[in-house]
Order: sequence, then C-alpha cells, then structure tokens
Amino acid sequence: MLAVATLALPAGLTAGCRGERTAKRPRQFFPGMDDQPKYQPQEASTFFADGRAMREPVAGAVPFGARPDEHDEWLPVGRQRRDFLKADDRVYLGVNADGSYVETIPVRAVLGLAEGEPVPPGAVRALIERGQDRYTIFCIVCHGGTGDGKGMVGLQWSYNLPNFHDPQYQPGGEKGQDGYLFHVIRNGVANAPGAQPPLRMPSYAERVSERDAWAIVAYLRALQETDKGEIADVPAAQRRDLLNSRGATAPAGGTN
Repeated sequence: MLAVATLALPAGLTAGCRGERTAKRPRQFFPGMDDQPKYQPQEASTFFADGRAMREPVAGAVPFGARPDEHDEWLPVGRQRRDFLKADDRVYLGVNADGSYVETIPVRAVLGLAEGEPVPPGAVRALIERGQDRYTIFCIVCHGGTGDGKGMVGLQWSYNLPNFHDPQYQPGGEKGQDGYLFHVIRNGVANAPGAQPPLRMPSYAERVSERDAWAIVAYLRALQETDKGEIADVPAAQRRDLLNSRGATAPAGGTN
C-alpha cells in the first residue's frame, strides 16, 4: 500500500501541470479567494440600466471629510495633483490667456499660495536658492556664472551666446518677459528653418520641472541685479570688509 501511495503522489502532482502553453485556466486545488465575484474599475455591468459597474453618488449626497491640503504633510500631495492637471497656463506654459508671455513670475501660483495671500520672504529666498542650484547644474557651463554667456562650453560655441545683462533681456526689454525666459528653458531655442540641429539650444523639459524653471528665472533676475548695485547699498558694517576682499582701499568714512 505504501508503495502504491509513493507512486501515486508524483502522478498527482504532475496532474496540476499541463506541460505546455495554454489559454485554459489553471487547475486550482486550493483556490482560496483568488477568484472573487467582483467588478473591476470601469467594467461593464448588465445589472444596472446604464451598463456601468461604477456608480455615481446618490442625488443629494453631501461629501464629508477633511481636505488633504489642510495638513502640512499633505501639501506636497496637493501640489502634485495640481501639477498633474496643469490647469494654469501662467505656471505651466508661461503665457497669459491671450497667449502672450507673462511679464513677471506668477509667484503665488508657483508657490501654491492663494490669490492675495502674503508671500513669505523666506519662500522667495528658497525659490532663488533653488534656481541657483539648478542653474549651476544645467546652465552655468554655457551661460557662465554671471549669466554673461561666457561659460566654458559657451566660449567654444559656434555663435555668441546671449548675455542676460543686455537690455533686451532686462524687464521691459524685447526678450525680457519672465515667461519668455521660462519658455526657452522648457522648450529650447529654434534654429533657422532647415538648419541642423533643429534647436540651437536644447529643451530642458525632461530635466527641469516647471517650478524649477521659474526658480532659474528668479535666479537670473538676481544675477541681473548684481550689475546695478553700488557700494552705498552695502550696510556700513560690512562695507570695509567687502572693499578689502576686492583688493580696493576703503574710502575715508567708509564704515560710517
């Protein structure tokens, strides 16, 4: 009897294997709850008159619960949901409703603030610092540390790269809209028709998100301001140290 059982056991085990590819359902000796009678999302149903398994809320139902973005730990989730929708063309395309470039960064929308809500100075500083970080990674090799277009790669380019300190790139200039700079970062600069490569400057959309592109624009504006400063703008307590670090002689009364 033991010998018969020993021979029958392998035969029973092999019965569960078909040995070849098949579209038939596998044999299930212990199905458990593998095959539950349930509807999958978006599945059709003959039970309901509209043919859909998914049901709409009952008329008059009142939603109840907390908004996820009311809690600090859920703020990144709420921002991610907005990024999926990309409903605000000012933030995600850099353009107004009429298709023109926005003149200035839509700061509140970029930071996820409501219209009229105060903009925390610390948030603006963080945005500029983020822009400096992204600029150093992606832009500095061509456009240089000061934005003058004289980076290590930029100097070897086949044409002169733009100097962002030129009037045309300043606010109010021909190419001075913040939305234009954002567009260039995300979409690149087109080459002449028929010329190769199609883009003189490549698109960085795959590496720089929309919010990081705005951060770079904010940092470019900070770089432009470095040309406009005067020694009188420096607090008196720091003026002499600054002049000494430049190898200059502090004027008499420079610390007053």
